[in-house]
Amino acid sequence: MITAILSIVSIFIAIMIGNIKRVNIGMLSIAFAFLIGFFLVELAPADIVVGWPLNLFFMLLGITLLFGIATVNGTLALMAKKAVEATMGKTKLIPPVFFLMAGILAALGAGNIAICVLLLPIAMTVASNHHISPLLMATMVIAGSNAGGLSPIAPTGIIASTLSSDQGLDLERSIFLKQIIGQSLLAIVLYFFFKGHRLKDDPAARKFAQLFSVFKFSSKKRSVKDETFDEDTPSDAFNREQIITLIVLHLVVIAIVFGGWHIGLTAFTGAAILFFMCPVKEKAVLESVPWSTIILVCGVSMLVNVSESAGGIDLLTRFLTRMMNEHTAAPIMALIGGTLSLVSSASGVVLPTLIPTVPGLVEETGGNAAQIIPAIVMGAHMVTNSPISTLGALAVASAGKNVNRVKLFNDLFIIAFAGLIFATVIVYLGIV
Repeated sequence: MITAILSIVSIFIAIMIGNIKRVNIGMLSIAFAFLIGFFLVELAPADIVVGWPLNLFFMLLGITLLFGIATVNGTLALMAKKAVEATMGKTKLIPPVFFLMAGILAALGAGNIAICVLLLPIAMTVASNHHISPLLMATMVIAGSNAGGLSPIAPTGIIASTLSSDQGLDLERSIFLKQIIGQSLLAIVLYFFFKGHRLKDDPAARKFAQLFSVFKFSSKKRSVKDETFDEDTPSDAFNREQIITLIVLHLVVIAIVFGGWHIGLTAFTGAAILFFMCPVKEKAVLESVPWSTIILVCGVSMLVNVSESAGGIDLLTRFLTRMMNEHTAAPIMALIGGTLSLVSSASGVVLPTLIPTVPGLVEETGGNAAQIIPAIVMGAHMVTNSPISTLGALAVASAGKNVNRVKLFNDLFIIAFAGLIFATVIVYLGIV
């Protein structure tokens, strides 16, 4: 019993120390996994190391490496610029366009964090130029990236579906669909609350004819590192390397979604083709891979695996079942997932910690796993506007000089808490 308690407590200690000392929680989790697993549970080193989710790691690395190339060679940034031009001065369309663009790019495999890194600075610049609330633009990008970020080929979607399949459940489509519905509802509420529908059109918008230059061939080499986003510059055309990148990205997605090809192997193959056909600095691409997030996810998974061997997951499950029944299991888990996500990583900590408890919860409460797991995912991702979470922090960092960052920080906190209540309510009502 003591070992089980210590194994669970160690997860929360790792979260607390990581947030206070700004140390990667995954690294701390690996250390705790060794100390508790080897000295208390008496596991062999091989049994501890096997907790590192190798298949998950391979898929995450492959897909982030592929989209790292698309980021470094400027393909994704130019796509964002084209999307702004496509609104043709209809300012009220800009926030929804950024929501859709973030969702589509994230769903194609880039993931929510990578897309927020790319789009939030652009969104904040556009907000300043068109007198749009920076809070509205930030929440549209974050909601959109979360809506698409749970696709079966996006990093967070891979994490959620892998953890679910480890419990013997195939929920990748259900999780993705419910996330789209939930985040879209949140975006609609925020769009009207911040009066996005009342934004005035921009009379100085570009002419519709410029849209025909989208796929015009250009031999000019361009990198996202070599230019800043400026929607007032002449419309750029995709160059040869960027067109090839777009083609490869589409082929990879088609092969995975419709061909059933392995995500990691297909993504690595696509990356190899791009490295060969579109020379790009390998160092820059490797630096774009979110290594800290990958270590976070895999490290926590190792500690959870040790905790499961020590009986900690069963102990946590019994504790949670005391607070819920068949009808309240899903909304309560959404609330718990969201609360934990306020101070930790949704994909790196919340999902690996809570999803393994679901089979026990179902057995004890009679709840439905197909409702509980998507509810955990929903709660965890409805609070990512929090400025102490990755996406919320990116929004504050991307704000222009004319934006009151203190006010933005506080407002994002309020929206995060509102998102927590929103997630709990829509899960309770059975909307998602």
